[in-house]
Parts: sequence; structure tokens; C-alpha cells
Amino acid sequence: MDALAGRQLVALDAGKTQTGTVLSANGAAPARLSLARFHAPASCGYPGVVTELVFAFPPGGAAGRSAPPSHVTVVALLDTPPFTAGAGPTKGTLSSAAARALVRRVAERAEQATRGAALGLLRPPALDADQAADAGEVVALGSGSRYGVGFRATFVGAGDTTLITGVAASDTALHGLHWVVKPRRLRLVRGMIARTTPGVRYSLRGAVTGSGSDRLLLIDEFADISPGDSRATAVAAETRHVVAAQPLALRCP
Repeated sequence: MDALAGRQLVALDAGKTQTGTVLSANGAAPARLSLARFHAPASCGYPGVVTELVFAFPPGGAAGRSAPPSHVTVVALLDTPPFTAGAGPTKGTLSSAAARALVRRVAERAEQATRGAALGLLRPPALDADQAADAGEVVALGSGSRYGVGFRATFVGAGDTTLITGVAASDTALHGLHWVVKPRRLRLVRGMIARTTPGVRYSLRGAVTGSGSDRLLLIDEFADISPGDSRATAVAAETRHVVAAQPLALRCP
């Protein structure tokens, strides 16, 4: 803290060998902590000190193939033994049309599950993880016919515009639908979540096999009203347990 009183950034070499697992849409890759950076309070859009951990990935092998590319969101597991896992399976991946249809069916099921006044879907969802509304994502889970489905769907009714967002694990017929993140209704004002109903939009970035047999879904939470509350998470698909989370909206020097 004394050093940060006069400097915006303090960097230190990692003292002892510390390993972790970095999760991304590319898979799970073991990594070695090589550097820690401490950012002065309020320099990253957050009022407190921000700790940045820099990891090095071993070259080659399965770990090299599952290491994340540059400029993607990652989540790190620091308190479990490091492990390697590939990205979600490509076998069983749906066509674009089938994936859009699945996102729509899950969004309509979410409207029923959260039903107050009956609402109608404003427009069909696109497949775009970065689109704030009327969009969703589908990722294959395991070797069966189950998929992770994220969605941000706009519904209209009685003059109000409502966003329904959540994440599900389901088969294409929705017979075994399971809410990983329970859907929520959020009133929209000029396309933004109303201040009277604070909440977040959920975007599904990928799926990775955890250290056991659990599938971990990589989910971004975007907060309209307070962007600093946005975070990237790794959530166990079956138990809904958040195994790791970190800020998403930091902007550091």
C-alpha cells in the first residue's frame, strides 16, 4: 500500500511456484503464476486495489492446445489441483437453424416459468454471444444430446418491453430441461434494464469438463446499471455451484 501511494502500478515476480487452471472456451489449461501486478485504488474503475495475476502456459501437448488465445475472457481456478481438459465436443453440434430454434424454445419456456402477464416474443433470437438482446448461444455438453443454452430474449405485452434472460441445460425437445441460471424478467427502458429492477444479462461463452465429471459452463454476467458488477463465472451445470468468478468490467492501465 505504501508503494501504491506514489505509483499507479506495482509489479512483483511470483515468489514461490504457484499453479492454477485457466478456463476458457478453448478448454482448461494448467498454468504457472509468473507475475503479480497491484493496481492503485480507483485506477481500474473499482474503488479498491485490484490484483492482476499473470500466468505462463507450458508449450505443446494437451495443455498447449487448451490454452486460451489472446484477448478472450478467462476464469482461473486457484484452489484446486491443476488439470487439462479440451473444449466442448464438436460431435452433436447443431446447425445454425436448429440452434436458433432451440434458443427460441428455451426462451419461450422461460417466459412460461416466470409468468406474470403473458408476453409475446418480439423477434427471433440470433446466435451472438455479444448481442445484448434478442440473441443466445448453444454449446454441446458431453457426448449425449444435451446442450447448454444461454439467452437474452425481448418480449412485449401491455405496452411494456421485458427482457428474459437465463441459462439452461437441455435436450432439443426440452424434456430434460434444467435451469443452470434461473430465468428472470427485467423491464427494459430504451433498451436498458430499468433502475427499478436491477439485474444482469447472461451470455454463455463455452463449456469445459471440470476436474471431476462435472461440466462447467463459462457464463458472463453483464450489468446494465452498474457495469462494475459485471463478472465472468464458471458454473457447474448440474449443481448450479459457482466454482470461480472474477470481475469482467475492469479497465486497468
